[in-house]
Amino acid sequence: MATTFATIADFESAGLPLSALGSVSKLDVLRQLERDSAFAATYLGDKYTMPLSAPYDPALVDAVCRIAAWHLLCRRGFNPENPGDQVVRQGFIDARDWLTRVANGQARVQVQQANPESLQPDISSNERRGYPTVPEVGGGFGGWSF
Repeated sequence: MATTFATIADFESAGLPLSALGSVSKLDVLRQLERDSAFAATYLGDKYTMPLSAPYDPALVDAVCRIAAWHLLCRRGFNPENPGDQVVRQGFIDARDWLTRVANGQARVQVQQANPESLQPDISSNERRGYPTVPEVGGGFGGWSF
């Protein structure tokens, strides 16, 4: 399951009010946040080990909300004559540029690494294998008895 860096509540406070999107449903907003979180992760993966775990840096949440707002606005219909639509477009550009700076190491994100399941096999044994565990004094090669 993919990580979603922002919630609908985050979107409403940092992106756009849902009323500005007309008939776009909350489910559509959530799906867009998932897609744009994956988009942001492609930038973050250049600098950080993925996946990350919550809580997410507020700057990252804000960037994902601004990107989602732009994509949803384009779906509703972008009006270049509307100053509000231009602000949303500029927010997308600023968020994308910030992610680029993060990927290039010019900006930092406060991250909390998730603990992915280890890919290393678990190996254990209770049986002794016949190897000496403590060097014995005297005799043998280098103090070891065989």
